[in-house]
Amino acid sequence: MNKPILLTKKKLVKPIEQALERIEAIRQKKTANVDSIILEGLFTLAVASFEHSLNDTLRELLTSIPEKLDIKTEPITKDELLYGEPLKHAIENKVTAIGYKSLSEILKYFYKTTDISENAVSEDNLNKLLEIKATRNLLMHNNLTINNIYKETAGPNKRSSQSQNRLSIDQDYLFDSLTTIRQVLENIKDELTVKYSTFTKIKATKNLFQYIFGPNSVMSFEDEFYLMENIDEVGGIKQDSTRIEWLSTSERFFYNLWLAHSHDQRFDFEPGAIYRLDNRNRKKLEYFLNALDSLKS
Repeated sequence: MNKPILLTKKKLVKPIEQALERIEAIRQKKTANVDSIILEGLFTLAVASFEHSLNDTLRELLTSIPEKLDIKTEPITKDELLYGEPLKHAIENKVTAIGYKSLSEILKYFYKTTDISENAVSEDNLNKLLEIKATRNLLMHNNLTINNIYKETAGPNKRSSQSQNRLSIDQDYLFDSLTTIRQVLENIKDELTVKYSTFTKIKATKNLFQYIFGPNSVMSFEDEFYLMENIDEVGGIKQDSTRIEWLSTSERFFYNLWLAHSHDQRFDFEPGAIYRLDNRNRKKLEYFLNALDSLKS
């Protein structure tokens, strides 16, 4: 049985929401500052927040659904293969490599991997983002003095074509940049929310339950727990319909572990329980222990 998909919409859009909160905090700080160094720092933080939110969203998605990785991904080192976590390293290397590409290429990969519409970012906002990112790079590498790199990467919205002219980041420019970044992030969040609307916590928990106990188990997820779909939470145990007494020894062991973590129920741990598990169930146990946090997140 394939490993279950434990992705939830809430976890997927969390990096976008955090970036939006930071953008709002920057907007509020902006109004109280006219110092160029502070405005430049706030601008740099805003652009970095935008970029990291996309990277973190990709990380979450690829970690939960690694099948979305390209057939040909970035290479991993021998040490990463032998002593690390190859899949984790492959995902990290891919996300890092994409981050070095142009904004258009980054967004193209983001659209393809998340399977959202390429219209999530309008042409007008894309052109604004191109100039914003070019200005950030110019600030970091050439003290805002226009060079050929800026002229080549800023797109149709470049603020000047005169080499050696120095751009400025004043309150108005920062405000316009924050507005653009916020609009783009909100549009992307809306697209992700619609696309992954069925990826609920209840569904993820059920997927894990079915993986641990198998499709042919005597247990039914719906018969074991109350499901509070209005708040997307798994509630208490259904004492009247549980089939816990029908479980095999290994199934009872897994169920006790499950309830200990999800419902804080103690159980007597039998020392030989793990020893008696076959290889298939030992692999399930390893996966289950790594996935336990998904029951609470």
